[in-house]
Amino acid sequence: MVCICIPNFNNICTISETLDSLIRQTYSNLIIKVFDNVSNDGSWEVIQKYSDKYSNIFAFQNSSNVGAEANFTECIKGLEGEYGAIYHADDLYHSSMVEEQVECLISNNISAVFVKADIINSKSVIVREQFFPATLKKSYYQFDFKQLFSLILKYDNFLITPSVMARVDLYKNKIKSWNGYKFNTSADLDVWLRFSEIQDIGIITKKLMSYRLSESSYSYRNKFTRVTPRDMFLVLDFYIEKYKYLNLSLSDYKFLKFKDNVIVSSNKLLNSKNLACGDFEILSLPLTGCILRSQKKIVIILYAIMLNFLLCIKLRAVGLRLVKLASRGR
Repeated sequence: MVCICIPNFNNICTISETLDSLIRQTYSNLIIKVFDNVSNDGSWEVIQKYSDKYSNIFAFQNSSNVGAEANFTECIKGLEGEYGAIYHADDLYHSSMVEEQVECLISNNISAVFVKADIINSKSVIVREQFFPATLKKSYYQFDFKQLFSLILKYDNFLITPSVMARVDLYKNKIKSWNGYKFNTSADLDVWLRFSEIQDIGIITKKLMSYRLSESSYSYRNKFTRVTPRDMFLVLDFYIEKYKYLNLSLSDYKFLKFKDNVIVSSNKLLNSKNLACGDFEILSLPLTGCILRSQKKIVIILYAIMLNFLLCIKLRAVGLRLVKLASRGR
């Protein structure tokens, strides 16, 4: 049996479409549990109607709003059966996704399996593909912790959280909870790395789901308002220190941090925050051969140099126009 748990909070516009995509799954031995975090937009009433109509859908509501990360932990507690997944209340799942993930978990000695995704907007229209390392071209990959962590350090986090299916015994006995207190919004990445510490993880490179990124979503708004480093770095710095004896290559990771600093600085200008000459720390960037051979990375470096120069000569207004121009491509 497969158990899918869905954390929900105020997803009135998408929860029906998500549940419909799960009802259409080709895999039949499936139960769906929705954990509502005291929604006030009518989505809880929609969930109850689905529970009344379908015998394999169950609705639960917290007595108070426990926060997003704690509601994910409630989902872990609610898992049962052989395999389980925590899918999201605003994404769409292709009809064969559960079946293909179960087949992958049965056929391979792995703890969890991920898939690729299309990115859709608020109207469920595909706008692009999920970011994925271009070097991963085969239909399936299996990685241990070091292999997976090295890829993330090099390419950024390319794992789509609501795509994961895993062994329920590991979820309940080893993972147990989302560590939101320590890793904030990137507690999910910590969970995936913990899975890879236990046993290899698998990645199906077929696009089996649609990940929603609309202008009203937190991820979209945060992209242009965030003035602090990504929570992802809390996770990665923790594991770099934990596994420092592995002597992992960090040149690409340092560029990821540099790029994030450029985005943070640009957002500070966009949101009228203090930004001074020298905030980019360009001279500390390790300009290795792999960075200098990348046209995209060179463009980011040149953009940072130009913006820093404009700030140093007190042309903040010109710098702001540059940032607005660059933001159109984000």
